[in-house]
Amino acid sequence: MVGRNDPCPCGSGKKYKKCHGKNADGNLMNLVNDELNRLERTFIQEVNPASNYKMNQRYQQLLGELSSVFPDFLINAINIETSVYIEEPAQWQAFIANQSETTMRQQVKEIIQNWHNPRFILAHVESYDEKVITLLDEVDGKTYQIPATSEGNTPGEWLFGIALPDPRLGENGLLVKSSALFIPKNDEVTKNALLEKLKAGITDSYELYKVFGESNSPMVEEATEVVETEAVVEEAPKKEVAVADEESSVQTLAEKYLAEYNLEAAAFLEKLQQFLDSETVKAKKPETVAASAILAGQATNMIPEGGLSKVKDVAEYYGVSASSLSKYRKQITEFLEA
Repeated sequence: MVGRNDPCPCGSGKKYKKCHGKNADGNLMNLVNDELNRLERTFIQEVNPASNYKMNQRYQQLLGELSSVFPDFLINAINIETSVYIEEPAQWQAFIANQSETTMRQQVKEIIQNWHNPRFILAHVESYDEKVITLLDEVDGKTYQIPATSEGNTPGEWLFGIALPDPRLGENGLLVKSSALFIPKNDEVTKNALLEKLKAGITDSYELYKVFGESNSPMVEEATEVVETEAVVEEAPKKEVAVADEESSVQTLAEKYLAEYNLEAAAFLEKLQQFLDSETVKAKKPETVAASAILAGQATNMIPEGGLSKVKDVAEYYGVSASSLSKYRKQITEFLEA
């Protein structure tokens, strides 16, 4: 094995860490990130929100309060994440403890050992660059850092959501969950209402999130990363069309993806065809349904690992918005699990 300070085998005369080994840490971190994503997907599959009666009841409660300001997919993310990480964290804590005992990369163990106690955070955006956003917690007064948005900017003045310690960004690094929201500068009313509740020790997620409904706050979030609402809802909705006549297109698009990534998923393709034959799905284009189907196949383990693992990457592959996939992915997932 070549040491980081050894001469690079390529003969350049440079140290390995300054030559062909300079991306080794980055490659390792990509592997760590993928493993962490797999762990969280596995946990959500174990929880199985679709069959959780209490979680479904809470979803209806949140839907009634927030449907005027948030789309369904965001309300669903809020419901699932607040339920498993905040309201009833025992299963999450047991899962993390069990995973820490398994064989995994040491870097992954060091990260998840800090994940036993997720919490709400309300923080002011102090600064940002292409790598990190620096936050000042409005409650405890401490400074934290989270990964930057894909655009390298910040779409709001404050951030509210569920956070976990993330040593990948240093001692004060945080990982915010997908239901986190940026609050724009002109919505200080919402920020102040949230801050008052948090300082009073209120952690009930329904009590906190209904603030957005009471203030009619205009914001939303993409499934895989925190973004500002307005970036998603700028254009008027297009007329939806039934996909029944385009079954072959959806099937072909899914087959193309699997072939490109050399993935064997015959059972998945058979179930997908059954779904298309028996269900009426309305979407703007077949790519949306195909992308949703691929994500559903991954979530149900009917598609093996090896392709694109993130929602936004699958969406980009098919040229569709990640925010349009949640509804169809849920519908197809439920069919595949039946």
